[in-house]
Formats: sequence, structure tokens, C-alpha cells
Amino acid sequence: MTVAARSVLLLALAFAAATACKRTPEAGPLTKGEKVETPRARAAYVTNNGSDSLSVLDRDGDRVQTIAVDIDPKAHEAPHHLAVDANAGAAYVALAFPAPPGKTKDPHKAHGNADDPGKLAWLDLDTLAIVAARDVDENPGDVVLTHDRTRLLVTHYDMKRAMDVAMAGGNAGAMAATLQVWDAKTRTKIEERAVCVAPHGIAVTADDRAAMIACYGSDELAVVDLTLPGLPTARYPLGAQQGVPGAPHFGPYSATLSPDGARVIVASLEGADVRVFDRAKKAFLPERTMTLGARVMMPDFVTDHAIVAPLQGPDGVARLDVDTGVVEARVAMAADVCQSPHAARRSKDGRVYVVCEGDHKAPGAVIEIDPVTLAVKRRWIVGVYPDGIAFGE
Repeated sequence: MTVAARSVLLLALAFAAATACKRTPEAGPLTKGEKVETPRARAAYVTNNGSDSLSVLDRDGDRVQTIAVDIDPKAHEAPHHLAVDANAGAAYVALAFPAPPGKTKDPHKAHGNADDPGKLAWLDLDTLAIVAARDVDENPGDVVLTHDRTRLLVTHYDMKRAMDVAMAGGNAGAMAATLQVWDAKTRTKIEERAVCVAPHGIAVTADDRAAMIACYGSDELAVVDLTLPGLPTARYPLGAQQGVPGAPHFGPYSATLSPDGARVIVASLEGADVRVFDRAKKAFLPERTMTLGARVMMPDFVTDHAIVAPLQGPDGVARLDVDTGVVEARVAMAADVCQSPHAARRSKDGRVYVVCEGDHKAPGAVIEIDPVTLAVKRRWIVGVYPDGIAFGE
């Protein structure tokens, strides 16, 4: 072998060694995980924001497994909301990495105040090990999988951005945070655009052509066209008394699409109400607004016309007919049953579950409730500060 050839070989070996030592997202699992014992068809998966973990509960039994998603032991991953594709054996989780408590004033606990980029994580559903992660913007909010299971939508509930821009005297456009669209299989970002101030809850139409997004920081509903480059977006104010960007009057937190796709139910924190948006008329229907005197979190439809809504301050759950404006049932929740209800979700078999945040220090809970009477039927203890739930059905 000539000297030149030997030099080339040595350089190639050195490069290969350096590459092997450098971890990439596909180099291997980023977290260990463990074998999930509950069959997917019976499983509910819960993000535990306060304990950097996911819990898997058996909807037909008492088993609960809590599995760490701790990529960096020195950081607080704060998993916040998730989507599940049982056919692909995958879960998708937003990791928020919030700032330390007390660093900024925050409108909803520690959520929305991060300095560092968040991550979108891909998990193996058999073990809940994180197999890959990609950087997203600061303060990822909701994560939704399109119905065709090809794309992931991520909003960014970035109130810190809005407050920083406001303090610097910037304009409202600079406060807007992004919607990102990712390819679920290739794990690449397809597109993104700034849609509004502190966008959070997402609802996607059955044909995957449009996304409805609750814009907390600008008191709007954003309607995004997912079919065109640039993600064209129309925004509709919740009412005439909008707050200034970054200081909302209504504070819409979630958007829920009716089963027929004709209406969007927007639930508000500061407004303490539920509003109905008519997609055909492209307008909110003032006569359908239902004021509840509590922060309305993330409801779900339990019939074609009725939703179950989690309430905070005072804590409770309500069943509302959004066509007639009638409160069909409402129950208070004691702290030892369901403190700070966050999200209600109906599974395909008709059962209804509510995620209970707890006090953000001790483990929270998930309850199953009767969809008509709202009576508690079953209760599971999960991790600290649970907030999102998805099913393996």
C-alpha cells in the first residue's frame, strides 16, 4: 500500500469512528422504556407533565404503568399532549422544556414560558421508548395526527414570546407563534407558518383539508388550509371585546370539531365560556355562547350535539347541548376525586375519560365518568400533572 493510499485509509477510519461516536436521533432509543403490559385495544396513554413520564392505564382493569421519557436527566421535559397511531405502533409526544418555576408570570401554570426549543418525540408503542426526537419551536402546545396518519400538526403556546415582544414595544405580528406540519413517517418538517398569538388546541377536519386552532393570546379561532403551500390562514375573533394581543379577554384554549364537521366548539379560560363557530357561515353564533363561570379546558363530543367539558375554578365537569345552549348536567369535583380537570375524551366504544391535573406536586388521576349523569365510575392514579390522553384503539 502506498503512503497516499494509507493516508486516505486512515482518514476514512477516523471519520467513521467520529461518526459512530456522534449520536443521531436514529442511532438508537433515546430513552430505555419498558415492555407495556396492557394490550393496545384496552390502553389509554397519558402525558405526565410534572414527572417527565407517560402512564399507560388498562381501561378494563386497575393496572397502571408509568414509564420515564427523560431524555436529559438535568432537564424538565414536561411531556404535554400526545397522539397515538396503534396501527403504526407509534406515539407522538410534545416535550415542552419549560423555564424554572417563578422565572416569568404565566397565565396557565408553568406552560408557555420556555426559553429553549421544545421537541417532538416519536415513541415505540410497545415500550414507550423515545426512538427519535426533532426540535420544534419554544412551548409546543397541542399535537394532532391527521386522519390519514401521514402528518403531525404541532402548535406553540408561546405566551413568553408575546410578553417579550409587548415589553419591547413590538407589533402584534411579531408575537405570533407557529403551526408546524411534520411527516409522521420520515420525521421531517413539511411546512410551518406563524398563525396567531399563543396557538394551542387543534381540531382537524375528517378529510384532513383544514385545521381549526384556538388562539389563546389573540382571542381568535384560526382556520388553516392544509392543502396549499404557505398554509393560508383566516382568523375569526371570538367577540367584540377582544383583548390586546398577549393580554386576552377570552383566552381560547381548545377547539373541538362536531361529529358532522359543521361546527367548531371553542372553550375559553379567561372568558369562562363555550362558543360555537359555524363553518358554513364563517362566524361565531352569539346566541349559542354558554357562560359557565369556570375556566373551560378541553371538551369532547359524547353525542352529535352534546359535549362533556372539564372545568377549573371551581373544579367540575359539565354536559352541554351546544345546539340548544342547555346545561344538561353539571357536577362538582372534590380534590380527592378529580382536582383541576384538564381534558375530556370519548373513546370509540363510547366510554368517557377525564384527565385530572392534581396539585402539580403529587400524582394526578384519570377518571371514567358516565357520559349522561357524569357520575365517576372508575379512577386511576397516574403521574404528576397529567394533561393529555389518547387511546390505543
